[in-house]
Formats: sequence, C-alpha cells, structure tokens
Amino acid sequence: MNWRIGQLQSQHEACLAIVQDIQARSLQIWDRPAAVEITLMLARLTGILRIHLALEDEILYPALRNASDPAMARTAERYWQEMGGLADAFLDFVDRWKRADALLADADGFRAESARVFAALADRIDREHEEIYPMAERLRAAKAA
Repeated sequence: MNWRIGQLQSQHEACLAIVQDIQARSLQIWDRPAAVEITLMLARLTGILRIHLALEDEILYPALRNASDPAMARTAERYWQEMGGLADAFLDFVDRWKRADALLADADGFRAESARVFAALADRIDREHEEIYPMAERLRAAKAA
C-alpha cells in the first residue's frame, strides 16, 4: 500500500494546485476565454478526483475498514461515509459551473461557492494526511511484520 499512499498524496497536491489556479483565475472572469479556462481547470480537477476516489474506494478504505483494530475500522468507516457527501457536493458544484456562460453570468456566485467547496476539500485533504494515511502506513507495517 506504500506506493499507493504516495500516489494519493501526489493527487492531493495536484488537486490543491489546480484549486489555487482556479481561485486566482476566478478573480479575472471578465471574458469568455477566462471563463473557458476555468471550466477546463474544473474538468481537470474533476478527473483527478475521480481517479483518486476510485483508488480510495477500491483499495485504501476497504483495507482500513476491514482492519483488525476496531478503532481503525471505525475511523475509516466514518471517513468513507463522509466522503460520499463531499463528493456529491463537489459534483453538484461542478455541474452548476461547468459552462462558461454560467461563470460569466454570476462570477461572484462562483467565487463564493468555490470558496466553500474548496475549503471543504482542503479540510478533507488535511484530515486524510493527518489521520488516514498514517493509519494506512501502520496497517501496512503490521501486515509486513
């Protein structure tokens, strides 16, 4: 699982970099090219997150949820359940703002909603780095011993 944790962390870094780019560019939604650029960044972010969530759903969370340590299994179950709500909120957000016309019509609305969604995403990433990934490393080490 070690290489996968590194891969998941790299995906987090890529997501946060795209989020920063979107936030910076969203301050300049004055014309169609700027709005199109943001929609392309949203598509790239969505693609990375879909791959990331698939890895977590297929590999990381099943391993942690089936851990012999009950506290580890409960924590993983809680995180896994939470992710469904965050993923749905993110996909709803992207669906609302995936068209340049929507961005041009309400740039302030996009900035406000993106700030909320991206803050929730960043919080989730921080919590996974602080709690889930160290648990995964402990599980890997225990299985290797």
